Amino acid sequence: MNLIKGRLAIFSFSLSTTAPLVLASLHESILVTLPTVLLTLPLALIVYAYVSTYWGPNGLFYYTKVVSIRLGSVQLYSWLLSYFLYIIYTVDYVDYMVLKLPDAVANALTLVLPILFSMLVMTGLSYLALLALSIAQILLALPMPQLGWVESIAIVSLTPHYLFTNILSSSLLIVCITLIPYVDGYVHLSKYVLYTFALSSALMIIGSFFKASLLVNQLTSLGYVGLIMTEYTALYNLLYHSLRVKRSKLILPVLVTLLDAVSLINYNKFYNITIVPSVAALYLTLLISLSVSWIYLNRSSFFHNRKGITRIAYLVLSIIASLLMIYGIYTVLVQSSGLTLYEAIAALIIPIALGFMMPLR
Repeated sequence: MNLIKGRLAIFSFSLSTTAPLVLASLHESILVTLPTVLLTLPLALIVYAYVSTYWGPNGLFYYTKVVSIRLGSVQLYSWLLSYFLYIIYTVDYVDYMVLKLPDAVANALTLVLPILFSMLVMTGLSYLALLALSIAQILLALPMPQLGWVESIAIVSLTPHYLFTNILSSSLLIVCITLIPYVDGYVHLSKYVLYTFALSSALMIIGSFFKASLLVNQLTSLGYVGLIMTEYTALYNLLYHSLRVKRSKLILPVLVTLLDAVSLINYNKFYNITIVPSVAALYLTLLISLSVSWIYLNRSSFFHNRKGITRIAYLVLSIIASLLMIYGIYTVLVQSSGLTLYEAIAALIIPIALGFMMPLR
């Protein structure tokens, strides 16, 4: 991959992690979107700092295991659980809930899409697909009347509790920017993280003053497809380029396709029972990765030749980002009940138990 292709591949992969078209179409009040950007900025700055020191397929596992092998293992197990499930249930979400296709068409797509994604990832063509998806999302996110966008200032309740919960909930939408470290990148291109965050945040803020048409809302499926592709690519990179799993590379796509086929029995129920453990595990893996960030950066060369205030600033950023993930875990637990509550608890406990009993190096 030459430098030009490398730059395009890295930027399109990075941009796809934030699903910019989805963010642009949220149409949340500026009283929500602006604080959301400020609250998620620490997340972007930590990812930027991470890839400024090392950028390879190990992803967040690399940074965490430098601090602690056992914590790194917990992070790895919870990450694998979260994103494996995410890849599967998001296919259902796109087919049935975003596009709202007739069941016959949605059923067929649910079987075809995992096979298509697997082929693109395994052949390395996923980066080209992500480039096309990124360009399409940016063009569709521009509030042009030709696409059905209309001027409309989003209104929100000024109740402090409502504002607070809306801001925190919206902030958790950008957590997938933490997928950026899972691609083979160039350290000197680490600012792509900040460019990605700035562009996606700007589109989300602009979306506070424009309302998307039905067509654009349906085409947000491109953003979710882009997310699936980045997650699948990241998972593939971690398993086969970083951990160097020796088993057949066909095992992963076969599992993904089979489970998506199982979801056809009852896609609503399947979606509900898979999303909860996935999200719980996601917040756990990110809590670990973000809470140890200052320790890792302190041991790396990141703070060299930087002012002392930078070291203090990153300690504060680590605390803010960690608190956001704790809030995420809290919301999952309080909003779950019955089976899903047991699933959420299991998704938190099992990776911790495995990480300490079966640490990976």
